[in-house]
Amino acid sequence: MNLRPKLLLAFIALIVVPLIGLGIASFLNSEHLLEKKYSEQTELTLKAVGGNIRYFFRELDQLTDAGVTNPSVQDALRSSRDSVNDASRLIAISQYEKSLGKILFQNPALSMVVLYGRDGTMFRSYRNDPTTFKPIPYERLQGHSVYPEILKLAGRPLWLGPYEQQDLTGTGAALFTQMRLVKDADTLNDAGIMVTQVKSDEVDSMLQDFTLTGGQQTQTRYLIVDRDGLVLMDSRHELAGRPVNAETKLDLPATARYASFRGLFGHEDSLISAYDLDRSGWVLVSVKSWQSLTSENVRFVQWIGGITLLCLVFAILFNIFFVGGVAKSIIRVVRKMRLVEQGMLDIRVPAKGKDETVLLARSFNSMVETIGRLLTEVRQEQERKQRAEMMLMQAQIKPHFLFNTLESINALAAQNEGGKIMAMVRRLSILLRTSMHHSETITIREEVEHVRSYLEIQKYRFEDMFGYELDAADEALDCTILKLTLQPLVENSIQHGFEGLPYAGTIRIAAKAGADAIVFELTDNGIGMDEAALKRINGFGRTRASGANAAEQGERRGLGLHNVADRLRIHYGPKYGLRLCSAPGHGTVIRITIPKQR
Repeated sequence: MNLRPKLLLAFIALIVVPLIGLGIASFLNSEHLLEKKYSEQTELTLKAVGGNIRYFFRELDQLTDAGVTNPSVQDALRSSRDSVNDASRLIAISQYEKSLGKILFQNPALSMVVLYGRDGTMFRSYRNDPTTFKPIPYERLQGHSVYPEILKLAGRPLWLGPYEQQDLTGTGAALFTQMRLVKDADTLNDAGIMVTQVKSDEVDSMLQDFTLTGGQQTQTRYLIVDRDGLVLMDSRHELAGRPVNAETKLDLPATARYASFRGLFGHEDSLISAYDLDRSGWVLVSVKSWQSLTSENVRFVQWIGGITLLCLVFAILFNIFFVGGVAKSIIRVVRKMRLVEQGMLDIRVPAKGKDETVLLARSFNSMVETIGRLLTEVRQEQERKQRAEMMLMQAQIKPHFLFNTLESINALAAQNEGGKIMAMVRRLSILLRTSMHHSETITIREEVEHVRSYLEIQKYRFEDMFGYELDAADEALDCTILKLTLQPLVENSIQHGFEGLPYAGTIRIAAKAGADAIVFELTDNGIGMDEAALKRINGFGRTRASGANAAEQGERRGLGLHNVADRLRIHYGPKYGLRLCSAPGHGTVIRITIPKQR
Protein backbone atom coordinates (compact mmCIF):
# COMPACT_ATOMS: atom_id res chain seq x y z
CA MET A 1 0.00 0.00 0.00
CA ASN A 2 1.26 3.46 -0.87
CA LEU A 3 2.15 6.06 1.77
CA ARG A 4 -0.80 8.40 1.21
CA PRO A 5 -3.48 5.66 1.62
CA LYS A 6 -1.62 4.48 4.72
CA LEU A 7 -1.65 7.98 6.21
CA LEU A 8 -5.35 8.38 5.36
CA LEU A 9 -6.18 4.98 6.87
CA ALA A 10 -4.16 5.80 9.99
CA PHE A 11 -5.93 9.18 10.26
CA ILE A 12 -9.34 7.49 10.03
CA ALA A 13 -8.44 4.62 12.39
CA LEU A 14 -6.60 6.65 15.02
CA ILE A 15 -8.48 9.97 14.96
CA VAL A 16 -11.85 9.82 13.19
CA VAL A 17 -13.08 6.46 14.50
CA PRO A 18 -12.01 7.09 18.16
CA LEU A 19 -13.53 10.57 18.01
CA ILE A 20 -16.84 9.25 16.66
CA GLY A 21 -16.80 6.40 19.18
CA LEU A 22 -16.08 8.81 22.02
CA GLY A 23 -18.90 11.06 20.85
CA ILE A 24 -21.38 8.16 20.72
CA ALA A 25 -20.28 6.85 24.13
CA SER A 26 -20.52 10.36 25.62
CA PHE A 27 -23.98 10.87 24.14
CA LEU A 28 -25.25 7.52 25.44
CA ASN A 29 -23.74 8.18 28.86
CA SER A 30 -25.32 11.65 28.96
CA GLU A 31 -28.66 10.11 28.01
CA HIS A 32 -28.33 7.64 30.87
CA LEU A 33 -27.37 10.38 33.32
CA LEU A 34 -30.24 12.57 32.12
CA GLU A 35 -32.68 9.71 32.54
CA LYS A 36 -31.42 9.12 36.07
CA LYS A 37 -31.52 12.83 36.91
CA TYR A 38 -35.03 13.42 35.57
CA SER A 39 -36.21 10.20 37.16
CA GLU A 40 -35.08 11.50 40.55
CA GLN A 41 -36.71 14.88 39.90
CA THR A 42 -39.91 13.18 38.77
CA GLU A 43 -39.94 11.07 41.93
CA LEU A 44 -39.90 14.22 44.05
CA THR A 45 -42.65 15.75 41.93
CA LEU A 46 -44.82 12.63 42.09
CA LYS A 47 -44.36 12.42 45.84
CA ALA A 48 -45.54 16.02 46.11
CA VAL A 49 -48.54 15.47 43.84
CA GLY A 50 -49.34 12.13 45.46
CA GLY A 51 -49.02 13.64 48.93
CA ASN A 52 -51.56 16.32 48.04
CA ILE A 53 -53.96 13.74 46.59
CA ARG A 54 -53.57 11.45 49.58
CA TYR A 55 -54.08 14.37 51.94
CA PHE A 56 -57.24 15.32 50.02
CA PHE A 57 -58.74 11.85 50.37
CA ARG A 58 -57.55 11.50 53.96
CA GLU A 59 -59.39 14.74 54.76
CA LEU A 60 -62.53 13.31 53.16
CA ASP A 61 -62.07 10.12 55.18
CA GLN A 62 -61.92 12.17 58.36
CA LEU A 63 -64.99 14.09 57.27
CA THR A 64 -67.00 10.92 56.70
CA ASP A 65 -65.60 9.42 59.89
CA ALA A 66 -67.24 12.26 61.71
CA GLY A 67 -70.32 11.90 59.53
CA VAL A 68 -71.06 8.26 60.43
CA THR A 69 -71.16 9.16 64.14
CA ASN A 70 -73.28 12.25 63.51
CA PRO A 71 -76.53 12.05 65.57
CA SER A 72 -78.64 12.86 62.55
CA VAL A 73 -77.06 9.93 60.61
CA GLN A 74 -77.48 7.57 63.58
CA ASP A 75 -81.11 8.69 64.17
CA ALA A 76 -81.97 8.32 60.49
CA LEU A 77 -80.67 4.77 60.39
CA ARG A 78 -82.39 3.85 63.68
CA SER A 79 -85.71 5.24 62.37
CA SER A 80 -85.49 3.04 59.31
CA ARG A 81 -85.80 -0.09 61.42
CA ASP A 82 -89.39 0.65 62.35
CA SER A 83 -90.34 2.60 59.28
CA VAL A 84 -93.94 2.81 58.13
CA ASN A 85 -94.85 3.91 54.66
CA ASP A 86 -97.10 6.77 55.55
CA ALA A 87 -97.10 10.53 55.26
CA SER A 88 -95.49 11.04 58.65
CA ARG A 89 -92.62 8.73 57.63
CA LEU A 90 -92.04 10.68 54.44
CA ILE A 91 -91.89 13.90 56.44
CA ALA A 92 -89.33 12.32 58.80
CA ILE A 93 -87.19 11.17 55.87
CA SER A 94 -87.27 14.66 54.43
CA GLN A 95 -86.11 16.10 57.77
CA TYR A 96 -83.24 13.61 58.03
CA GLU A 97 -82.15 14.40 54.45
CA LYS A 98 -82.02 18.11 55.34
CA SER A 99 -79.81 17.33 58.30
CA LEU A 100 -77.48 15.33 56.00
CA GLY A 101 -77.08 18.47 53.93
CA LYS A 102 -74.87 19.89 56.69
CA ILE A 103 -72.26 17.26 55.78
CA LEU A 104 -72.14 18.47 52.16
CA PHE A 105 -71.32 22.00 53.19
CA GLN A 106 -68.32 20.90 55.22
CA ASN A 107 -66.30 20.41 51.98
CA PRO A 108 -67.08 21.94 48.58
CA ALA A 109 -65.83 18.79 46.83
CA LEU A 110 -68.72 16.71 48.25
CA SER A 111 -71.43 16.22 45.65
CA MET A 112 -73.87 13.78 47.25
CA VAL A 113 -74.38 11.77 50.45
CA VAL A 114 -76.66 8.70 50.45
CA LEU A 115 -77.61 6.53 53.45
CA TYR A 116 -79.05 3.04 52.98
CA GLY A 117 -80.91 1.63 55.94
CA ARG A 118 -81.09 -2.10 56.65
CA ASP A 119 -84.67 -2.12 55.45
CA GLY A 120 -83.73 -0.42 52.18
CA THR A 121 -84.80 3.06 53.22
CA MET A 122 -82.74 5.64 51.31
CA PHE A 123 -81.76 9.01 52.74
CA ARG A 124 -79.96 11.33 50.30
CA SER A 125 -78.70 14.81 50.18
CA TYR A 126 -77.09 16.39 47.14
CA ARG A 127 -76.05 19.62 45.58
CA ASN A 128 -78.20 21.11 42.86
CA ASP A 129 -75.57 20.82 40.08
CA PRO A 130 -75.10 18.71 36.90
CA THR A 131 -72.71 16.31 38.58
CA THR A 132 -75.37 14.81 40.80
CA PHE A 133 -75.84 11.12 40.20
CA LYS A 134 -79.03 9.25 40.92
CA PRO A 135 -78.25 6.42 43.39
CA ILE A 136 -79.29 2.83 42.75
CA PRO A 137 -81.77 0.94 44.95
CA TYR A 138 -80.46 -0.89 47.99
CA GLU A 139 -81.39 -4.27 46.49
CA ARG A 140 -79.07 -3.67 43.51
CA LEU A 141 -76.31 -2.54 45.85
CA GLN A 142 -76.60 -5.75 47.86
CA GLY A 143 -76.31 -7.80 44.68
CA HIS A 144 -73.23 -5.93 43.46
CA SER A 145 -69.73 -7.38 43.58
CA VAL A 146 -68.41 -4.54 45.80
CA TYR A 147 -70.94 -5.20 48.59
CA PRO A 148 -69.02 -8.10 50.19
CA GLU A 149 -65.90 -5.97 50.16
CA ILE A 150 -67.75 -3.13 51.93
CA LEU A 151 -68.83 -5.55 54.66
CA LYS A 152 -65.31 -6.97 54.90
CA LEU A 153 -63.83 -3.53 55.56
CA ALA A 154 -66.14 -3.25 58.61
CA GLY A 155 -66.58 0.50 58.48
CA ARG A 156 -63.34 1.49 56.76
CA PRO A 157 -63.92 3.47 53.56
CA LEU A 158 -63.87 1.87 50.11
CA TRP A 159 -63.07 4.31 47.30
CA LEU A 160 -64.12 3.87 43.67
CA GLY A 161 -62.61 6.11 41.06
CA PRO A 162 -64.31 7.61 38.02
CA TYR A 163 -65.24 5.01 35.41
CA GLU A 164 -64.81 2.19 37.95
CA GLN A 165 -68.05 0.31 38.52
CA GLN A 166 -69.99 2.73 36.36
CA ASP A 167 -73.29 1.08 37.30
CA LEU A 168 -72.64 2.47 40.80
CA THR A 169 -70.78 5.69 40.11
CA GLY A 170 -72.46 6.73 36.86
CA THR A 171 -71.18 7.78 33.46
CA GLY A 172 -72.15 11.42 33.24
CA ALA A 173 -69.37 12.97 35.28
CA ALA A 174 -65.93 12.10 36.69
CA LEU A 175 -66.77 11.44 40.36
CA PHE A 176 -64.98 9.65 43.15
CA THR A 177 -67.26 7.46 45.23
CA GLN A 178 -66.72 6.41 48.85
CA MET A 179 -68.68 3.50 50.33
CA ARG A 180 -68.49 2.41 53.94
CA LEU A 181 -70.44 0.40 56.46
CA VAL A 182 -72.12 2.45 59.24
CA LYS A 183 -72.18 0.92 62.73
CA ASP A 184 -74.74 1.70 65.39
CA ALA A 185 -72.99 3.93 67.92
CA ASP A 186 -74.66 2.16 70.87
CA THR A 187 -74.66 -1.51 69.88
CA LEU A 188 -71.90 -1.47 67.21
CA ASN A 189 -74.19 -3.53 65.01
CA ASP A 190 -74.40 -2.90 61.28
CA ALA A 191 -76.80 -0.03 60.82
CA GLY A 192 -76.53 0.73 57.07
CA ILE A 193 -74.37 1.84 54.17
CA MET A 194 -73.12 5.37 53.57
CA VAL A 195 -72.25 6.40 50.00
CA THR A 196 -70.46 9.69 49.42
CA GLN A 197 -69.67 11.06 45.98
CA VAL A 198 -66.85 13.59 45.52
CA LYS A 199 -66.17 15.87 42.58
CA SER A 200 -62.85 15.29 40.81
CA ASP A 201 -62.28 18.98 40.08
CA GLU A 202 -59.93 19.51 43.00
CA VAL A 203 -57.83 16.46 42.12
CA ASP A 204 -57.74 17.63 38.51
CA SER A 205 -56.63 21.05 39.73
CA MET A 206 -53.75 19.42 41.62
CA LEU A 207 -52.64 17.64 38.47
CA GLN A 208 -52.93 20.82 36.44
CA ASP A 209 -50.92 22.81 38.98
CA PHE A 210 -47.94 20.52 38.47
CA THR A 211 -48.49 20.27 34.75
CA LEU A 212 -48.14 24.03 34.32
CA THR A 213 -44.97 25.78 35.45
CA GLY A 214 -44.66 29.50 35.17
CA GLY A 215 -47.51 29.65 32.71
CA GLN A 216 -45.63 27.42 30.21
CA GLN A 217 -46.54 23.79 29.65
CA THR A 218 -43.66 21.48 30.45
CA GLN A 219 -44.98 18.60 28.36
CA THR A 220 -45.67 16.62 31.57
CA ARG A 221 -48.79 14.48 31.66
CA TYR A 222 -50.33 12.99 34.81
CA LEU A 223 -52.62 9.97 34.96
CA ILE A 224 -54.36 8.20 37.82
CA VAL A 225 -54.69 4.52 36.94
CA ASP A 226 -56.32 1.68 38.90
CA ARG A 227 -54.89 -1.78 39.41
CA ASP A 228 -56.58 -3.04 36.22
CA GLY A 229 -54.96 -0.37 34.04
CA LEU A 230 -58.07 1.79 33.67
CA VAL A 231 -57.30 5.50 33.41
CA LEU A 232 -59.36 7.27 36.09
CA MET A 233 -58.07 10.77 35.43
CA ASP A 234 -55.95 12.38 32.73
CA SER A 235 -54.50 15.85 33.07
CA ARG A 236 -55.15 16.33 29.35
CA HIS A 237 -58.67 14.86 29.54
CA GLU A 238 -57.99 12.53 26.63
CA LEU A 239 -57.54 9.02 28.03
CA ALA A 240 -59.98 9.05 30.95
CA GLY A 241 -62.05 5.86 30.96
CA ARG A 242 -59.69 4.06 28.58
CA PRO A 243 -57.12 1.32 29.31
CA VAL A 244 -53.60 2.67 29.69
CA ASN A 245 -52.11 -0.45 28.10
CA ALA A 246 -53.36 0.79 24.75
CA GLU A 247 -50.71 3.55 25.05
CA THR A 248 -47.87 1.85 26.91
CA LYS A 249 -47.06 -1.31 28.85
CA LEU A 250 -47.30 -0.85 32.62
CA ASP A 251 -46.91 -3.67 35.11
CA LEU A 252 -49.12 -1.98 37.70
CA PRO A 253 -49.53 -4.90 40.16
CA ALA A 254 -45.72 -5.11 40.41
CA THR A 255 -45.28 -1.36 40.83
CA ALA A 256 -43.40 -0.59 44.02
CA ARG A 257 -43.63 2.71 45.83
CA TYR A 258 -41.93 4.35 42.86
CA ALA A 259 -40.78 3.08 39.47
CA SER A 260 -39.44 4.85 36.40
CA PHE A 261 -38.42 3.76 32.95
CA ARG A 262 -38.05 5.04 29.43
CA GLY A 263 -40.47 3.76 26.80
CA LEU A 264 -43.08 4.60 24.20
CA PHE A 265 -46.29 6.30 25.27
CA GLY A 266 -48.53 6.30 22.27
CA HIS A 267 -45.99 6.78 19.52
CA GLU A 268 -43.66 9.12 21.40
CA ASP A 269 -40.48 8.31 23.25
CA SER A 270 -41.18 9.29 26.87
CA LEU A 271 -39.96 9.03 30.44
CA ILE A 272 -42.71 7.15 32.33
CA SER A 273 -42.81 7.19 36.12
CA ALA A 274 -45.31 5.54 38.48
CA TYR A 275 -46.06 6.32 42.16
CA ASP A 276 -48.34 4.16 44.33
CA LEU A 277 -51.02 6.31 45.99
CA ASP A 278 -51.64 3.59 48.57
CA ARG A 279 -55.39 3.90 48.10
CA SER A 280 -57.61 1.30 46.38
CA GLY A 281 -54.64 0.22 44.25
CA TRP A 282 -54.49 3.56 42.45
CA VAL A 283 -51.19 4.56 40.80
CA LEU A 284 -50.19 8.09 39.89
CA VAL A 285 -48.38 8.03 36.53
CA SER A 286 -46.39 10.88 34.99
CA VAL A 287 -45.46 10.93 31.32
CA LYS A 288 -42.95 13.40 29.97
CA SER A 289 -41.75 13.63 26.39
CA TRP A 290 -38.12 12.59 26.17
CA GLN A 291 -37.61 15.16 23.44
CA SER A 292 -38.70 17.97 25.75
CA LEU A 293 -36.43 16.64 28.50
CA THR A 294 -33.40 16.38 26.28
CA SER A 295 -33.99 19.41 24.06
CA GLU A 296 -31.27 21.38 25.84
CA ASN A 297 -28.98 18.38 25.83
CA VAL A 298 -29.66 17.84 22.13
CA ARG A 299 -28.78 21.45 21.42
CA PHE A 300 -25.63 21.03 23.48
CA VAL A 301 -24.79 17.81 21.59
CA GLN A 302 -25.49 19.60 18.31
CA TRP A 303 -23.06 22.34 19.30
CA ILE A 304 -20.46 19.76 20.33
CA GLY A 305 -21.13 17.80 17.14
CA GLY A 306 -20.78 20.94 15.05
CA ILE A 307 -17.52 21.85 16.76
CA THR A 308 -16.28 18.26 16.37
CA LEU A 309 -17.26 18.25 12.71
CA LEU A 310 -15.48 21.55 12.20
CA CYS A 311 -12.38 20.11 13.91
CA LEU A 312 -12.60 17.06 11.64
CA VAL A 313 -12.84 19.30 8.59
CA PHE A 314 -9.74 21.22 9.70
CA ALA A 315 -8.00 17.92 10.48
CA ILE A 316 -8.87 16.61 7.01
CA LEU A 317 -7.61 19.83 5.43
CA PHE A 318 -4.43 19.52 7.51
CA ASN A 319 -4.08 15.90 6.36
CA ILE A 320 -4.65 16.86 2.72
CA PHE A 321 -2.52 19.97 2.46
CA PHE A 322 0.23 19.42 5.01
CA VAL A 323 0.57 15.69 5.62
CA GLY A 324 -0.44 15.02 2.02
CA GLY A 325 2.18 17.51 0.84
CA VAL A 326 4.89 15.78 2.85
CA ALA A 327 3.73 12.38 1.59
CA LYS A 328 3.60 13.74 -1.96
CA SER A 329 7.20 14.92 -1.66
CA ILE A 330 8.29 11.51 -0.39
CA ILE A 331 6.29 9.71 -3.11
CA ARG A 332 7.89 11.99 -5.73
CA VAL A 333 11.34 10.96 -4.49
CA VAL A 334 10.30 7.27 -4.51
CA ARG A 335 9.07 7.53 -8.10
CA LYS A 336 12.31 9.20 -9.15
CA MET A 337 14.20 6.39 -7.42
CA ARG A 338 12.30 3.85 -9.53
CA LEU A 339 13.30 5.74 -12.66
CA VAL A 340 16.91 5.71 -11.46
CA GLU A 341 16.60 1.94 -10.97
CA GLN A 342 15.66 1.72 -14.65
CA GLY A 343 18.90 3.52 -15.57
CA MET A 344 17.66 7.10 -16.02
CA LEU A 345 20.48 8.84 -14.17
CA ASP A 346 19.63 12.30 -15.48
CA ILE A 347 16.56 12.44 -13.18
CA ARG A 348 16.50 15.21 -10.57
CA VAL A 349 13.95 16.16 -7.89
CA PRO A 350 13.05 19.88 -7.61
CA ALA A 351 14.28 21.14 -4.21
CA LYS A 352 12.60 24.35 -3.05
CA GLY A 353 12.12 25.39 0.56
CA LYS A 354 13.85 24.75 3.85
CA ASP A 355 12.13 21.74 5.43
CA GLU A 356 13.31 18.14 5.74
CA THR A 357 11.67 17.05 2.48
CA VAL A 358 13.89 19.53 0.63
CA LEU A 359 16.94 18.07 2.38
CA LEU A 360 15.74 14.63 1.28
CA ALA A 361 15.40 15.82 -2.33
CA ARG A 362 18.85 17.40 -2.27
CA SER A 363 20.37 14.28 -0.80
CA PHE A 364 18.65 12.23 -3.50
CA ASN A 365 19.99 14.51 -6.25
CA SER A 366 23.50 14.33 -4.78
CA MET A 367 23.27 10.55 -4.55
CA VAL A 368 22.12 10.23 -8.19
CA GLU A 369 24.96 12.48 -9.35
CA THR A 370 27.48 10.39 -7.42
CA ILE A 371 26.03 7.15 -8.81
CA GLY A 372 26.11 8.55 -12.34
CA ARG A 373 29.73 9.61 -11.96
CA LEU A 374 30.74 6.22 -10.54
CA LEU A 375 28.84 4.37 -13.27
CA THR A 376 30.55 6.49 -15.92
CA GLU A 377 33.91 5.60 -14.45
CA VAL A 378 32.96 1.92 -14.29
CA ARG A 379 31.64 2.01 -17.85
CA GLN A 380 34.85 3.60 -19.12
CA GLU A 381 36.90 1.03 -17.26
CA GLN A 382 34.79 -1.77 -18.73
CA GLU A 383 35.20 -0.36 -22.23
CA ARG A 384 38.98 -0.24 -21.78
CA LYS A 385 38.91 -3.78 -20.46
CA GLN A 386 36.77 -4.99 -23.40
CA ARG A 387 39.10 -3.36 -25.92
CA ALA A 388 42.07 -5.03 -24.24
CA GLU A 389 40.30 -8.41 -24.30
CA MET A 390 39.43 -8.09 -28.01
CA MET A 391 42.97 -7.09 -28.85
CA LEU A 392 44.19 -10.14 -26.96
CA MET A 393 41.71 -12.38 -28.81
CA GLN A 394 42.74 -11.00 -32.16
CA ALA A 395 46.37 -11.46 -31.18
CA GLN A 396 45.52 -15.11 -30.50
CA ILE A 397 43.66 -15.53 -33.78
CA LYS A 398 46.15 -13.81 -36.17
CA PRO A 399 49.20 -15.98 -35.41
CA HIS A 400 46.97 -19.01 -35.70
CA PHE A 401 45.79 -17.99 -39.20
CA LEU A 402 49.25 -17.05 -40.38
CA PHE A 403 50.91 -20.21 -39.11
CA ASN A 404 48.50 -22.55 -40.89
CA THR A 405 48.64 -20.59 -44.17
CA LEU A 406 52.43 -20.39 -44.31
CA GLU A 407 52.62 -24.12 -43.69
CA SER A 408 50.41 -24.70 -46.72
CA ILE A 409 52.48 -22.36 -48.96
CA ASN A 410 55.67 -24.07 -47.82
CA ALA A 411 54.21 -27.42 -48.82
CA LEU A 412 53.31 -26.15 -52.30
CA ALA A 413 56.74 -24.60 -52.78
CA ALA A 414 58.30 -27.95 -51.98
CA GLN A 415 56.12 -29.45 -54.72
CA ASN A 416 57.09 -26.68 -57.17
CA GLU A 417 53.47 -25.63 -57.71
CA GLY A 418 53.90 -22.01 -58.90
CA GLY A 419 50.33 -21.40 -60.04
CA LYS A 420 48.94 -22.69 -56.79
CA ILE A 421 51.43 -20.61 -54.85
CA MET A 422 50.24 -17.48 -56.69
CA ALA A 423 46.61 -18.29 -55.82
CA MET A 424 47.60 -19.06 -52.23
CA VAL A 425 49.49 -15.77 -51.90
CA ARG A 426 46.52 -13.84 -53.35
CA ARG A 427 44.16 -15.51 -50.89
CA LEU A 428 46.66 -14.88 -48.08
CA SER A 429 46.80 -11.19 -48.96
CA ILE A 430 43.01 -11.02 -48.67
CA LEU A 431 43.21 -12.74 -45.26
CA LEU A 432 45.92 -10.37 -44.03
CA ARG A 433 44.11 -7.31 -45.37
CA THR A 434 40.96 -8.30 -43.51
CA SER A 435 42.81 -9.22 -40.31
CA MET A 436 44.71 -5.91 -40.28
CA HIS A 437 41.66 -3.79 -41.10
CA HIS A 438 41.66 -0.67 -38.95
CA SER A 439 38.00 -1.15 -37.88
CA GLU A 440 36.66 -3.87 -35.64
CA THR A 441 33.63 -4.35 -37.90
CA ILE A 442 33.49 -5.06 -41.62
CA THR A 443 30.70 -5.82 -44.06
CA ILE A 444 29.35 -9.34 -44.33
CA ARG A 445 30.45 -9.26 -47.96
CA GLU A 446 34.07 -8.78 -46.83
CA GLU A 447 33.69 -11.43 -44.11
CA VAL A 448 32.29 -13.95 -46.61
CA GLU A 449 35.14 -13.21 -48.99
CA HIS A 450 37.61 -13.65 -46.15
CA VAL A 451 36.11 -17.08 -45.33
CA ARG A 452 36.14 -18.03 -49.00
CA SER A 453 39.86 -17.18 -49.16
CA TYR A 454 40.54 -19.25 -46.08
CA LEU A 455 38.60 -22.25 -47.48
CA GLU A 456 40.43 -22.05 -50.79
CA ILE A 457 43.79 -22.03 -48.98
CA GLN A 458 42.71 -25.05 -46.94
CA LYS A 459 41.55 -26.91 -50.04
CA TYR A 460 45.01 -26.40 -51.54
CA ARG A 461 46.42 -27.81 -48.35
CA PHE A 462 44.06 -30.77 -47.80
CA GLU A 463 43.09 -31.25 -51.47
CA ASP A 464 39.86 -33.29 -51.66
CA MET A 465 39.39 -33.74 -47.91
CA PHE A 466 36.29 -31.50 -47.86
CA GLY A 467 34.04 -29.27 -49.94
CA TYR A 468 32.11 -26.14 -49.05
CA GLU A 469 29.02 -24.12 -49.98
CA LEU A 470 28.53 -20.38 -49.37
CA ASP A 471 25.04 -18.92 -49.54
CA ALA A 472 24.61 -15.32 -48.35
CA ALA A 473 21.40 -13.39 -49.00
CA ASP A 474 21.92 -10.20 -50.98
CA GLU A 475 20.11 -8.05 -48.37
CA ALA A 476 22.57 -9.25 -45.73
CA LEU A 477 25.82 -8.50 -47.63
CA ASP A 478 25.89 -4.78 -46.85
CA CYS A 479 25.30 -5.27 -43.11
CA THR A 480 28.22 -5.25 -40.70
CA ILE A 481 29.78 -7.97 -38.58
CA LEU A 482 32.76 -8.32 -36.29
CA LYS A 483 35.73 -9.25 -38.46
CA LEU A 484 37.20 -12.75 -38.11
CA THR A 485 33.88 -14.19 -36.82
CA LEU A 486 33.29 -17.02 -39.31
CA GLN A 487 36.86 -18.07 -40.11
CA PRO A 488 37.70 -19.56 -36.64
CA LEU A 489 34.53 -21.64 -36.76
CA VAL A 490 35.31 -23.01 -40.21
CA GLU A 491 38.86 -23.76 -39.08
CA ASN A 492 37.57 -25.83 -36.13
CA SER A 493 35.25 -27.79 -38.42
CA ILE A 494 38.11 -28.68 -40.80
CA GLN A 495 40.69 -29.59 -38.18
CA HIS A 496 38.41 -31.34 -35.67
CA GLY A 497 35.22 -32.30 -37.47
CA PHE A 498 36.78 -34.03 -40.49
CA GLU A 499 39.67 -35.71 -38.66
CA GLY A 500 39.60 -39.47 -39.47
CA LEU A 501 36.46 -39.14 -41.55
CA PRO A 502 36.19 -41.97 -44.18
CA TYR A 503 34.36 -39.72 -46.62
CA ALA A 504 34.74 -36.16 -47.88
CA GLY A 505 33.38 -33.59 -45.52
CA THR A 506 31.10 -30.71 -46.46
CA ILE A 507 30.82 -27.30 -44.90
CA ARG A 508 27.73 -25.22 -45.60
CA ILE A 509 27.60 -21.53 -44.65
CA ALA A 510 24.28 -19.64 -45.00
CA ALA A 511 23.45 -16.05 -44.08
CA LYS A 512 19.82 -14.91 -43.82
CA ALA A 513 18.50 -11.45 -43.09
CA GLY A 514 15.52 -11.02 -40.75
CA ALA A 515 13.57 -7.94 -39.72
CA ASP A 516 16.12 -6.86 -37.11
CA ALA A 517 18.78 -9.61 -37.03
CA ILE A 518 21.20 -11.54 -39.27
CA VAL A 519 21.43 -15.30 -38.73
CA PHE A 520 24.40 -17.40 -39.82
CA GLU A 521 24.30 -21.18 -39.91
CA LEU A 522 27.51 -23.22 -40.27
CA THR A 523 26.82 -26.91 -40.84
CA ASP A 524 29.24 -29.77 -41.32
CA ASN A 525 28.83 -33.52 -41.68
CA GLY A 526 31.85 -34.33 -39.57
CA ILE A 527 32.32 -36.67 -36.65
CA GLY A 528 30.43 -34.39 -34.23
CA MET A 529 31.12 -33.89 -30.53
CA ASP A 530 30.12 -35.68 -27.37
CA GLU A 531 28.50 -34.03 -24.34
CA ALA A 532 31.79 -33.44 -22.51
CA ALA A 533 33.26 -31.59 -25.51
CA LEU A 534 30.11 -29.47 -25.83
CA LYS A 535 30.31 -28.48 -22.17
CA ARG A 536 33.97 -27.60 -22.50
CA ILE A 537 33.37 -25.42 -25.56
CA ASN A 538 30.26 -23.79 -24.06
CA GLY A 539 32.33 -22.66 -21.08
CA PHE A 540 31.76 -25.23 -18.30
CA GLY A 541 35.08 -25.87 -16.56
CA ARG A 542 36.94 -23.69 -19.04
CA THR A 543 40.26 -22.11 -18.07
CA ARG A 544 41.85 -19.23 -19.82
CA ALA A 545 45.16 -19.82 -21.63
CA SER A 546 47.73 -17.16 -21.10
CA GLY A 547 51.17 -16.26 -22.37
CA ALA A 548 52.87 -17.37 -25.53
CA ASN A 549 51.26 -20.82 -25.56
CA ALA A 550 47.69 -19.49 -25.97
CA ALA A 551 47.70 -19.73 -29.78
CA GLU A 552 49.31 -23.16 -29.74
CA GLN A 553 46.80 -24.50 -27.22
CA GLY A 554 43.85 -22.87 -29.04
CA GLU A 555 43.59 -25.50 -31.74
CA ARG A 556 43.68 -28.27 -29.18
CA ARG A 557 41.15 -26.77 -26.82
CA GLY A 558 38.72 -24.99 -29.16
CA LEU A 559 39.95 -21.54 -28.16
CA GLY A 560 38.77 -20.12 -31.49
CA LEU A 561 35.17 -20.96 -30.66
CA HIS A 562 35.55 -19.42 -27.22
CA ASN A 563 37.05 -16.28 -28.64
CA VAL A 564 34.26 -15.83 -31.18
CA ALA A 565 31.56 -16.42 -28.55
CA ASP A 566 33.18 -13.96 -26.12
CA ARG A 567 33.68 -11.30 -28.77
CA LEU A 568 30.05 -11.53 -29.90
CA ARG A 569 28.81 -11.34 -26.32
CA ILE A 570 31.00 -8.37 -25.45
CA HIS A 571 30.27 -6.44 -28.63
CA TYR A 572 26.55 -7.14 -29.17
CA GLY A 573 25.33 -7.95 -25.67
CA PRO A 574 23.78 -11.06 -24.08
CA LYS A 575 20.78 -11.04 -26.44
CA TYR A 576 23.00 -12.11 -29.37
CA GLY A 577 25.79 -14.62 -29.77
CA LEU A 578 26.69 -18.17 -30.75
CA ARG A 579 24.80 -21.41 -30.21
CA LEU A 580 26.27 -24.86 -30.98
CA CYS A 581 24.49 -28.16 -31.47
CA SER A 582 26.23 -31.47 -32.10
CA ALA A 583 26.11 -35.21 -31.50
CA PRO A 584 28.69 -37.97 -32.18
CA GLY A 585 28.42 -39.18 -35.80
CA HIS A 586 25.86 -36.49 -36.78
CA GLY A 587 28.02 -33.47 -37.50
CA THR A 588 27.81 -30.03 -35.98
CA VAL A 589 25.54 -27.00 -36.45
CA ILE A 590 26.62 -23.55 -35.29
CA ARG A 591 24.13 -20.67 -35.32
CA ILE A 592 25.25 -17.06 -34.94
CA THR A 593 22.77 -14.24 -34.40
CA ILE A 594 23.83 -10.59 -34.67
CA PRO A 595 21.81 -7.36 -34.93
CA LYS A 596 21.05 -6.05 -38.38
CA GLN A 597 23.30 -3.02 -38.70
CA ARG A 598 24.44 -1.15 -41.84
